[in-house]
Amino acid sequence: MKQILFVFLGLCLLIVIAFFAWPESAYEPYDVSPTYKAQVDVFNIPDMPDDWEWGMFPSEDGVKMRFGQTGNTNAAQATIVMIPGYTATMDMYGEQVGEIAARGYHVVGFDLRGQGGSERFRPYQPEKLLVDNFKVYSNDLALFLETLELPEGRPVILMGMSFGGHVAFRIGGEHSDLIDGLLLLAPALRPKGGDMTFDEAQRLLKIGDVLGIDRRYLPGETDWKPANEEDLLRVGIEHCSSSPKRLPMRDAIFTLRPEQRVGGVTFNWGREFYGSSNFVLQAGYPEAIKLPVTMIHAELDDFVVTGINKEVCETRLSNCLSVAPAGTGHCLTQETDDVLETIYTSLDDLVTRVKKTTN
Repeated sequence: MKQILFVFLGLCLLIVIAFFAWPESAYEPYDVSPTYKAQVDVFNIPDMPDDWEWGMFPSEDGVKMRFGQTGNTNAAQATIVMIPGYTATMDMYGEQVGEIAARGYHVVGFDLRGQGGSERFRPYQPEKLLVDNFKVYSNDLALFLETLELPEGRPVILMGMSFGGHVAFRIGGEHSDLIDGLLLLAPALRPKGGDMTFDEAQRLLKIGDVLGIDRRYLPGETDWKPANEEDLLRVGIEHCSSSPKRLPMRDAIFTLRPEQRVGGVTFNWGREFYGSSNFVLQAGYPEAIKLPVTMIHAELDDFVVTGINKEVCETRLSNCLSVAPAGTGHCLTQETDDVLETIYTSLDDLVTRVKKTTN
């Protein structure tokens, strides 16, 4: 009996060693089924406005990042800089850009490094997000903002979604001289760890560094695959949004434009993200942000701790308005028409507050 137990334990140990020592698999983009592709082909992906122009911006370390902007720079009342969330691309937001521009704003969109049309960390593993320090994201954006040529006195508002909201929050905390206000949509200030507590998840993430598997995906995470290959239009709050005409946008774009795909969370990225969460929530950090802020919360958020967002906005930021549309999922910019109207109205109100502050 003891021999069988030793053999069993030995096999388990070999499996564990093989898992950690085995080299990364060669990258092969996922091929969707013909049935799924047929659904994508008839799905509506709104184009950017006719005056939208793309460009590339080099970071301090030479990484090229894609940005775009509407052509109404001189005629607009404010500049709105959109920062997509985790894995997202500006290609998802043609509808929203058009509506915001129609309200009299100059719109700029910025694909964070490793996402959208921006350069990837490792060309031979293009879907993996890896970063030495999470601060690089806000440093990239700060450098980009410094290069924007805008009319003197024009308010600049950052509109950050989820992970993009986290990056925008760091701009507010560390580069506040570059902006005039923040519109944060379900910002990922404190991510949820699934069935684990935040501390338990953080300990798991640190294992990657200890075992030398930092560049691996977390267990259960992979390169991109459709959320449901049988049904592109699968929706529901638990899937991030209740809008069948917007929630599938990312999967549709990733099907048609595989070069923009981003996969799941790596040990490295997750560890740095959790570290940055602790950093921005430390005593004194939110309190130092004096800019006008509007924070829009998802009522049923499976990805971000909404209670902490509300606490930060309502008790730790000196000039923050809390908005909580009922029945919303985490992906607020992919929600229903009514929710999007709430976002646009909140943006108008924030611009008015900013102008009162700066005048």
